[in-house]
Formats: sequence, C-alpha cells, structure tokens
Amino acid sequence: MSLDEIVAGQQALVLSLQNLSRANRKKLMSLGILPNTTLTIVRRAPLGDPIQISAPGISLALSSNQAKSIEVQSL
Repeated sequence: MSLDEIVAGQQALVLSLQNLSRANRKKLMSLGILPNTTLTIVRRAPLGDPIQISAPGISLALSSNQAKSIEVQSL
C-alpha cells in the first residue's frame, strides 16, 4: 500500500522509500523519515494535494506523487 492511500487521522508504518527519486529519498531520510518510522496523516488539501504528515519531531507536506512512492503498512 502506498502512503497516498491512507486516510487523514490514520497511522502508517514506513516499509520502503525505494520508489522515490534519489534526491527525495535523501531529503526524507535526513528529516527522519526512514523504514520502520510511524507516520500520521494529519490532513489533505481540499483537492487532495499536498498531504500533511507528521512523524516524531517533524511535520511536513508531501505531494501526492511523493506519497504514492512511499510504501507503507496501515496501523
């Protein structure tokens, strides 16, 4: 399942970032978004893009394309 399939308020466990471009993967990893990190979908913009997520110590917005490239497991 990809991160863009998770609904607002739900948590997900990051399984893989391998489908992201190298630059995006490095950026997220430097922010602490790593495999086995628990994310929470805070909200989606009215048209569905971007998606606000939170992880321990951070809150950020991802585009739908980025979210589609992050493999997660729903918690």
